[in-house]
This record gives sequence, structure tokens and C-alpha cells, in this order.
Amino acid sequence: MAENFIAEAFSLLAIALVVIVLRWIARVLTVGFSKLAADDYLMVVAGALYSAETVVAYYVGVKWKGLANSGMTPEQRAALDPQSVEYKLRVGGSKNQLTGWLVYTVLLWTLKTCMLIFYSRLTDGVNNMRIRIRIGAVLLAVTFLATFLTILLGCYPIARHWQVNPDPGNFCQPAISKLQVAVLITLNISTDFYLMSVPLPMIWKSRLATKKKWVLSIMFSGGILVMVAGILRCVLILTSGVNGPQQAGVWSIRESFIAVVVGNLPMLYTLLQRIQQSGPGSFAKSSGRRSYPLGSYRTGGSSKAGRKGKKFQHPLSMPNDTAMESDEQFVVEPKVETTQPPSTATGSTGQFDFNSGGGRSHDHGIRVQTDLHIESSEGTGQAVDRGNDYHHFPHTRV
Repeated sequence: MAENFIAEAFSLLAIALVVIVLRWIARVLTVGFSKLAADDYLMVVAGALYSAETVVAYYVGVKWKGLANSGMTPEQRAALDPQSVEYKLRVGGSKNQLTGWLVYTVLLWTLKTCMLIFYSRLTDGVNNMRIRIRIGAVLLAVTFLATFLTILLGCYPIARHWQVNPDPGNFCQPAISKLQVAVLITLNISTDFYLMSVPLPMIWKSRLATKKKWVLSIMFSGGILVMVAGILRCVLILTSGVNGPQQAGVWSIRESFIAVVVGNLPMLYTLLQRIQQSGPGSFAKSSGRRSYPLGSYRTGGSSKAGRKGKKFQHPLSMPNDTAMESDEQFVVEPKVETTQPPSTATGSTGQFDFNSGGGRSHDHGIRVQTDLHIESSEGTGQAVDRGNDYHHFPHTRV
């Protein structure tokens, strides 16, 4: 059992670290090293936490023999010599279990934070999405503190977590604590559901091809696998009896592995898609199509007649023809329609990072800049070169 677990645990760790490296490769090739975001660096922290969790789980099964301060009758506790090897194994195993729960919690919420930061770029400017991102940030902060403090202080004083005799009670047995299981499973599942609710409605309201919608929906619904693994972990911990401590270590590794892979799926999807379509050299090239961040903005200026600037909605804020382009963007083929010759007006200057996933440019990366100067015209309008960006506007000259 121990040998099989060791092989599985470190194999999963190796795969997870490779996934994180591939994510970084995709991001660096796509946006450049200087434009890596907070979630990219947090994912490195997640890799370190997952490595620590694997080591902790290894110690649970190998060094402490899967023992803790649980699975004993009152008579067995009273008869156990505090100087015996078993007593020391149970104390050490209980401390290890508490450490494992804490590391596991920090890892899961770090991965959730990575996803929320990614979604904040993905949905930058989309109608009503900023408030949802902020709610998500508050939700993650509150649920993390609630879970972490429950695990640490649910049994007080803390030393009772590794008390063997007398029986400290279920809440003070970290390997099989019902309090920890109940709080963790509730808050873990609720936050995963919320995170999935951010991109999915936006995808299905868009005019992406149905096949593309399903692909993206499956990719962004990977949290369901994490939830299933978490539920199995908690159930097995509570039903495995004396094997509960070892089952806790085994399933924490499996759940964390799934969470790491799911958290990096969008970047891996883009990497594989681009390699398949154009080869690695395509990362350094623009697609030639204009891209917009997932947002909406207002065109500035007003006409001489007093006409106010109209609000432009991003394609995913309203139905339109869209296509997936990068790991953090949806690209739209612009369509402009006019019904009558407009009065003279000056449009705003829009700067969009081709690969940044939304928001204004910060003078680095690939940008598309468009300056609009619309004047009244009698004849058919012609498109004028504005940085190799051509459009035809009936009855207007741009």
C-alpha cells in the first residue's frame, strides 16, 4: 500500500509541475515575460504548496505509519505508554495531519484565486462582470479565513489536536474531524460553483459556434471534477475507520492534482490549439484580425448637433459573430453600419493589447490603435489606412 501510494503521489506531482511549466511556456510565448500576470506567479506558489502537500502525505503514510490520535478505544488510550514508539507515532501523525489540512486549504484557495484573476482579465469590461469579480474576491477571502481558522482553532487549545489520552473528542482528531470535513466540503463546493458561474453564462450568451461553446464550457466546468474528488475524499475519511488518516493523505493528493490541472486548462488549451493550427512560430505573430478585450467602452466626443457618444458593447455583452483567438480573448470581425450621413465627430482613441486579455494598453506588448475622424460626406465613403486597419463605412469617410 505504502509503495503504491509513494509511486502515485510523486508521479502526480511530476505531472502537475510539468503542467505548470507548460502554462508558463504558453503565457511567455503569448504575452512575453514582462506581461505575466499575478495568477502566473501565484501558480508557481501553488506548485510549491502542492510539493509540500505531497511531502506531508508521504510522511503520513511512511514515517508515521498512517497512525494518528483516532481509531482507539478509551481502554487502548489508557494502556498506551507515553514513552512507547506507537504513542510517538500517533502524536507525530496527528501533527502531520493538522499540517496537511492547512497546506491543503491554502493550496486550494490559491488555485481558486488564480482562476478568479484569470476571469477578471477574461471578462474585463463586460457588462456587470466587474462586480461579480469583486464579489468573488470577497467570497474567497471570507471562506478561506473561515476554513483555515476552523481547522486550526476548531479544537482549542491547539495542542489537543495531537492529544492521545484522554480522548480529545472527534473535533480534535484532525485525521477524521467531522467539523473540518463539514466546513471544508461546504465552502469548497460553494466557491467552486461561484467560480464556474462567472464565465459560463457569458459563453452561452455569445454567438460562438455551438461546438466551441461546448468545448469552452467543459473546460471551464473542470471544477466539477475537483468537487467530486473533494466529496469522495471527505466520505472516505469518515468511513475508513482506522485507515482514515492514510485515506486523507491519498485523496488530498488526488484532489489537489485535479485542481492544478483544471486551473491550467485554459492556457494548455490555447497552447495545443496554436501548435495544431500554425506551429510554435505563430505565437510571435498577430492573427491579422482586430481583437477586443471582453468589455464595453464608450466612444468619446459629441457631434456639432449635440449628439452624445454612444456606448459600444463588447461582442460578449450582446449577440455577435465571435471566435476564440487566444487564451484570454474573444476576437470579433468588426461590423459597422450607418443609416444616414453623420455629422462631423471625433471618436476616441482605443488601445487594446492583442494578448493581454482586456483593459487598456500599458505601452508594451502588441497593440491595435484606431483613431476615428468621421466627417460628413456626399458620396460613398472609402476606408483610409489607419495602421493597416481597413474598414468600409457606407456614406462616411473614416
